[in-house]
Amino acid sequence: MFDSIMVLKFLDGSTLKGFGSVIAPGEAILEFKDLEEKIHWIELKKVKAAFYVKSFEGTGHKARPTQQMFTMSSGQKVRVAFKDGERQEGFVNDVTRLPQAAGFYLVPADPITNNIRMWINREAVATVHHLGSEREEKKIIGIRP
Repeated sequence: MFDSIMVLKFLDGSTLKGFGSVIAPGEAILEFKDLEEKIHWIELKKVKAAFYVKSFEGTGHKARPTQQMFTMSSGQKVRVAFKDGERQEGFVNDVTRLPQAAGFYLVPADPITNNIRMWINREAVATVHHLGSEREEKKIIGIRP
């Protein structure tokens, strides 16, 4: 149940570190155990993103994704811009499902980042661009402010 190391970032800017599990499609609540072993029932609509990480310390590595990094992963390349200005690049399974999904998983483009994958709340997203090739970029999601 608490088999993944996670960092939750909330829409209000707060952060909570601890342990949780995979967020399934359509799930509204995440059972989460913080570092003091207190159990929380987290409403996913209040979460900006759930980061599945290798460690709580991080790597300190903040490289910009390159074409070489993109070719190391599978899926469709996207750039996610959050409403708070943060940006992430990585891979999703199917860009056609993103506009309807309440949340989606993104696998980072950078293979040496501390993030293994991220669950992203669609309500926290300003735009998602599909990065088909170096010359092709298509907006998938453009959410109203």
